Order: sequence, then structure tokens, then C-alpha cells
Amino acid sequence: MFVQVVRGPVIDGAATLARLDHWLEHLAPTAEGWLGTTAGLTRDRELVAFVRFATAADARRSSDRIEQGQWWAESMLLFAGDVSFDNFDDVTVFGDGGSDAAGTVEVLRGRVRPGSGGPDLAQRLAKRALDQGLEVGLIGGIVGTHDDGSFTQASYFCRSAIGRSYPTLDPQSLLEGRAVASDVRLLRLEQLWFGSPEHAGRPARRTV
Repeated sequence: MFVQVVRGPVIDGAATLARLDHWLEHLAPTAEGWLGTTAGLTRDRELVAFVRFATAADARRSSDRIEQGQWWAESMLLFAGDVSFDNFDDVTVFGDGGSDAAGTVEVLRGRVRPGSGGPDLAQRLAKRALDQGLEVGLIGGIVGTHDDGSFTQASYFCRSAIGRSYPTLDPQSLLEGRAVASDVRLLRLEQLWFGSPEHAGRPARRTV
């Protein structure tokens, strides 16, 4: 699996999610290899989207489409600042993965110091998330890692977890005390947007 994580501050959250609806209706049906997208907004209107493809080549073909370029050029007007794109070829799925049945999603981002991550960093993060989260409604999630020790993890919780105190997962415990080279951020996504191939051309599922 290949995952692209898109992040950026938006001017109008509702308009941004409507823009994703437009993509799902008009562009998703011809996006070969697209497996699904989970997007959401933080309380300070930062959009975070996890776009999943079967392979990096599928993602490139989707991005290279003329209609995709036109859609993105118009979508850029909805952002209030810079947009970042983080591409992960090394992706680990845990539990039931990126479930569209989730009621809330937590995103953990950071970087461990060189030498303290190792090739099994994603598996360790996934195991720790499962150990911490199953008792509080964790469905599953995905972890993307880079060779430099940077990572992004999305944890999907069932609807019954909404309203509990946050953060649900403890970042330092997840990192098992590893030294952190840059700030670890734990983001709670609200107003979730779920798109999947079976919903291509139809309305997406949302939470409020």
C-alpha cells in the first residue's frame, strides 16, 4: 500500500469537505488503484487527509490526470497557508485498518532520533497502539514511516469513543521512551470525511 498524507490550514472547513465530495463524485471513478481516503479537520481548521493507493505508480497516474490538476488548482484557493504532502511507501496496517466506520481519528506525527527507530518502528508503533487502544474503542489504523525515523500514524476509534478525554493514546508510551528529534504532535480529527471506491460517484460518509 502507498499512502499520501496531505496537511494544511483551510479557510472554510465545510467548503473543503464539499470539495472532497466533488472529487469523489467526478474523479474517483477513474482513479485506478485508489483504495480510499480518510480526511478530517482539527479544531483549529487544519485539514489532514490520508489518501491510500495500491501502489505509488497508481498514485502518480492519478495525480498526472489533467482533470486532477484542474481540481487541485481550484482546491488550493480553500487553503489559508502552505500545504504539505508526505508520501509513504512503507505502510503498516494494524487491527481493521483505516475503517470507514470510525467515529473519531487520532493522528500521531513525529520523528525518532537516527538509530532509535530501526526497520521495525512501524510494527512497534502499531503493537503499542493496539495494546493501549483496544480497551477504549480502537478499531485499527495505519502507520507510515521513512528511513530517517519520521512517521505518521492514524488510529481509528469507534463512535462510542467520542466524548472521552483526549488524547486517548499516550505519545511517549507509544514511542517506548525513544528519544525524539522533533516535536511529536497528536491531532484529533473532527468532521471526518470517508471516501472509498464503492462510494465513487455517490455521497461520502461524514461525521459531525
